[in-house]
Amino acid sequence: EPAPAAGPGPDGIDWEAEAAALEAGADPVGAAREGGKDEWDGQEDGRHEDDGYLDEHAETGEAGFLGEQDDSREAQKKRKEKGKKSGRRNGGACLLVALVLLGAVGGAGWWGYGFWQDHFGPAPDFTGEGTTPVQVEVKKGAVGGQIGLALKTAGVVKSVDAFSAACKAEPKCGTIQYGFYEMKKEMSAAAALKELLDQAGGAAIVIPEGKNSSEIYAKIDDKLKLQKGTTAGVAKAQVNDLGLPAYAQGNIEGFLWPTRYNIAEGMKPEDLLKQMVKNATEKYAGLDSQAASVGLKTGYEVLIEASILQREGNNPEDFAKMAKTIQNRLAAGGEINHRLGMDTTLQYSLGRKELDKKDMDDASNKYNTYINQGLPPGPISNPGDDAINAVLHPADGKWLYFIAMSPTNTRFAETSKEHYANVKEFCLAAGNGFDEARGHCTTKK
Repeated sequence: EPAPAAGPGPDGIDWEAEAAALEAGADPVGAAREGGKDEWDGQEDGRHEDDGYLDEHAETGEAGFLGEQDDSREAQKKRKEKGKKSGRRNGGACLLVALVLLGAVGGAGWWGYGFWQDHFGPAPDFTGEGTTPVQVEVKKGAVGGQIGLALKTAGVVKSVDAFSAACKAEPKCGTIQYGFYEMKKEMSAAAALKELLDQAGGAAIVIPEGKNSSEIYAKIDDKLKLQKGTTAGVAKAQVNDLGLPAYAQGNIEGFLWPTRYNIAEGMKPEDLLKQMVKNATEKYAGLDSQAASVGLKTGYEVLIEASILQREGNNPEDFAKMAKTIQNRLAAGGEINHRLGMDTTLQYSLGRKELDKKDMDDASNKYNTYINQGLPPGPISNPGDDAINAVLHPADGKWLYFIAMSPTNTRFAETSKEHYANVKEFCLAAGNGFDEARGHCTTKK
């Protein structure tokens, strides 16, 4: 085959000439630059991107690109100084890399611990019985985690999860009652749970059935640590602001519904009174429509009769028979003449238990049911559900008299003679005298 033609190839470079020049010791780069233009990159300033490398090595006497190394004393000195700088740069770079790696390993370890703690470790919890007192409200219907959130918000427990775990381990946790609890901050979850169970509903006041307003006022004063007579004064001054219905005509008696009331820190007596009136009014809402079925005119009369029954009776199992006895007396003529003839109504109006002949003969006292016919003008106590239901659903019988011989024994009679014997037995058993003429107990002096 014929030899290839000399001269530049398709890429514009004569490679044979370049190789010959290289063998002769010539600088092909310099030769390329003789024309004033860098054919390597085509830049107008005649410099290549590797020129900095060539210049730097020229200064230190090192071999440049395919060049020979300068071994002069000055060149060796420059190379030594360059080595020190390079060593410092390399050492700093190594230290930086080491620190980065150490930080990465440490961060990964911390993240791993946090992940384990969050997913598998015990929930954050305080230890001990707590520090400073704080009141916490458990809302009605709240359970488990909801109670735990209320405790955590108040600073009692450290985490909701800790309380939830303690609650899950205690079967009685589901019996926690709603109310206001006196707790302490920073309690262990187990200690907080035990306190909730021990307090059984927290700070509260319980109003029993059959108490009258004066007795309830005194109980509120005592519970709220108020001066004696405070609640009575508030009830009198704010009677028109307590929510009483119009038919009560400003009389709060009978509207202090007996039940358990939660006591919040700083609660005022009017707050309690309003709750009681609200509860009672709601309870009595449907009494008007039921009154006629038992011979009464209004729901208020149902309330009055229930208040008498509640004050007279001791055993709820006897309430239905007592209710029928009262209704029989209201309907009876003859010797009874529609009169109840009960001590409790007169005692209520006088504010004392001891009664004498003058008291019982005083017709001006509308609560004197020995003289005045029918029901008294208002309730004499605050009855509960049992008494109201008994009035609306009385037993069937012809009784006209009853007397509570003991808390568990109420005697009923259809005739005055039978009743007279029962009263005498009761009076003497209690260590009192007996008025033969009036058939009534007397106090021995």
